[in-house]
Amino acid sequence: MYILPVLPKINRWHKINNSIFPPTNCTAIVPFNGKLNSTLGLPKITKFIRDCTYLNTECLGIFIGILLGDAYIKKPQKDNQNVRIGFKQSIINLPYMYEVFTKLSHYCNTVPRVEYTTLKIEGKNPKIYKLLVLETRCYPVLNILRDLFHDENGVKVIKPELFHYITPISLAHLIMCDGLSNQYGLTICTDCFTVEEVVRLINILKIKFYLDCNIHYLRGKPRIYVLARSMTTLRNLVAPYFIDFSLYKLNKGRRFN
Repeated sequence: MYILPVLPKINRWHKINNSIFPPTNCTAIVPFNGKLNSTLGLPKITKFIRDCTYLNTECLGIFIGILLGDAYIKKPQKDNQNVRIGFKQSIINLPYMYEVFTKLSHYCNTVPRVEYTTLKIEGKNPKIYKLLVLETRCYPVLNILRDLFHDENGVKVIKPELFHYITPISLAHLIMCDGLSNQYGLTICTDCFTVEEVVRLINILKIKFYLDCNIHYLRGKPRIYVLARSMTTLRNLVAPYFIDFSLYKLNKGRRFN
């Protein structure tokens, strides 16, 4: 009988400060796809912990939704091959940014910071806007999102593979991030994508969620318009994931009455 050799046990947890994860005798079962706790205020995360970090279904859906909107992927720096996700919103959308932050705080080391940007329009005085900026740490698992949304030149695009990843959570956050309420239907601002990519996203929405959509243009930029006859289907699909602050986008309303 062949006996397998006894291999030495490799304990990589010794590199982790006990103040982060103190020893415990707890034997409770933790669901793999459950809620992830915040890691704010923790010391520098070790490579071992970064490699163990995963995306649960809810967080993956949120990341995809905001990346279809205003979020961006920051390229790795020098020796770091992992990416981070950044997300900017106007200070007016503080309730929505707070919702995103609380859901994704497991991947962040700081709260959203405040930045100012100047918008220059020809023939008008420049306007200064206050923004909230959220950025994650760099994690290997986020490279999945880079491969899904970036082409070989590092440009954000919509690929056919999105069909397998987009969920009602993703669609809800895309609308909360970049949706506009209309008298009858709903507009999704997809200005940063090409016409071909927007058509691809429309096809995904039609096939996967049975939403009747077409393209509208604003200053030559393509936007998705969800027709009135699909609004009931859309509301039933995404309303469970909406916060109260953003519900006006589904109900022909305005942010402030």
